[in-house]
Amino acid sequence: MLAIPFLTQLDSRAAVKGSRDPLGVQPIWSRFGRRVVGNLTTVSNSVTDFTVLLLGYYFAERVAAETQSADYVTTFLKWEQLAAYARASRNNERSFRGTERVAFRLAKPTVEPLGTDSDAQILSNQKIYGLWGLYSVPAKASGLLEGSPVHLTPVARHLVEKVHLPLLEAVGPRGVRGLVERLGREKDSIDLREGGRDQALLDSIARVLGKLRAPERMLYREHLLQGGPGDRETTQGLQQVFADVLESTLDDAEWRLTPESLQRLAWRAREQGSVGERLANRLERIRACELLIAPAVALFEHTLRHEGQTVQAIAQGIQELWGAAPRETIDLGATEEIELELRAGTGEPESGARWMALARALHTGDYAEAIRLVLEQNATIMNARGDAAPWARIVDGKLHVNLRDDSSPRSPSGEELPLYWRHAYFIESLRNVASALRA
Repeated sequence: MLAIPFLTQLDSRAAVKGSRDPLGVQPIWSRFGRRVVGNLTTVSNSVTDFTVLLLGYYFAERVAAETQSADYVTTFLKWEQLAAYARASRNNERSFRGTERVAFRLAKPTVEPLGTDSDAQILSNQKIYGLWGLYSVPAKASGLLEGSPVHLTPVARHLVEKVHLPLLEAVGPRGVRGLVERLGREKDSIDLREGGRDQALLDSIARVLGKLRAPERMLYREHLLQGGPGDRETTQGLQQVFADVLESTLDDAEWRLTPESLQRLAWRAREQGSVGERLANRLERIRACELLIAPAVALFEHTLRHEGQTVQAIAQGIQELWGAAPRETIDLGATEEIELELRAGTGEPESGARWMALARALHTGDYAEAIRLVLEQNATIMNARGDAAPWARIVDGKLHVNLRDDSSPRSPSGEELPLYWRHAYFIESLRNVASALRA
């Protein structure tokens, strides 16, 4: 079992949306999520992106071998740019990384540069925010990349050479070899104009990325959906059962992740024998965690909007907004069982006790105490990070706000609280992959 949550510095969507994680909940929900999804991150949720990644590493390796260069990144970024133009112009994709810049350039098609210069990149920093930065680690965790320097595993190389390269042979008169030589040029460009020299190239790339073939489905199901060979060490087989359970939701167009829907998934998991029973227990722990940390984050954000007010006045507002709703949603017994895992934010024993105290305060409707505890948690997290000051503190009996995140969402009502869900736990990523691989 992983002791440290699998996250990369580049996982920009892993943080709580609209926040810089002032309560230290990202390590907490990551730790819980990693027990059931061992390989994916919140951003590595596109099967097509994994295909682009594998081809990018293949071409980078070939160019390096043929030019005696160790610069894998430049080749990879050029290929990612070519793939992006093909995906947008031929397959009408609008969800890959770099969509906005690609769409802008395609609106007035011309000859665009390929490479690492700012006018060629499809993101502000394509190496960091593109597939190289965001998909390489999940691909290694899935058994598709390995080694140093990183390269394709045998199964990934077999897929590229037997399935993808034959489809790319239609690229110009020299096929794949011509494409490799082109990616190895110091300077190059792509002709996006109708009738331009690169229309066949874009057509071929789009054909490779346009639909999944049977060998791709088989490999990606094992390595992306079921976690690959490393899953024996990360989730001990729970991810495979979880994938099967999640697939049962794919026909429900209205499905969304809530405490209620996760509980139903736990019930279905229990029908899958002993492994399913272990999965159900993990899902119920995730549910108990989210029923605490989601309203805690909402309470903290709500508090920050009340500069200059007393704690009692702010607490009265929460009382009017939530009433006794947390008494129905927070299970103190279930929360006590996860106290050790709630320490993941700081690693200090006091953090688990603080989260438990917060659970009790919310459960009993003691919102003044709950406000005091979230402010204390924020101060502890800021101190652990070495930051100068907490986001807010009580001065002369009134709230003094040092830093407020104006992009935070509105506070949920008491009626919304039972279905309130804020954090990823990598569950939606797994479900997206399941949906893409569905026959």
